[in-house]
Amino acid sequence: MNISKCPYCGFELGNFLYADACPLCHKELINNTRPLVPAKKKDPHKAQPWPVRMFFGIVRLVES
Repeated sequence: MNISKCPYCGFELGNFLYADACPLCHKELINNTRPLVPAKKKDPHKAQPWPVRMFFGIVRLVES
């Protein structure tokens, strides 16, 4: 969760909302340095839904 003011000096972050440290007092903003949740990785061997298979089948037919 990002905060709009530095909790140490009260500096209005504005354009620095996602900064790791306050641009004025240079103290670390703990709320902005937490690790992000990684996105789920897609399994390349998982079967695709039938509309996707049909679309790529038509694309291959048109391109050939």
